[in-house]
Amino acid sequence: MCHRTVVHVQRAIEAIGIPTILITVEPTQTVQARAPRAVHPTFNAIGTPVGKAGDVAGQRVLLERTFAALYDPIEPGSIREFA
Repeated sequence: MCHRTVVHVQRAIEAIGIPTILITVEPTQTVQARAPRAVHPTFNAIGTPVGKAGDVAGQRVLLERTFAALYDPIEPGSIREFA
């Protein structure tokens, strides 16, 4: 699914009052698509946005940090980087 399609879905969900957040490994495309909010795990690559297969502990940490970003507001249209 392309970035623009994902962002359209994200905006529709946001429009009914449910906050969303995108995990991206291509922040340039995410900025161009104008996602409502996103995080960029700088340590992950294309094909592994939430981490390597089988790394349950690392994936859990990333998801916990991502969900926490929903409660620690990200300015609309910005991308928070995780190192």
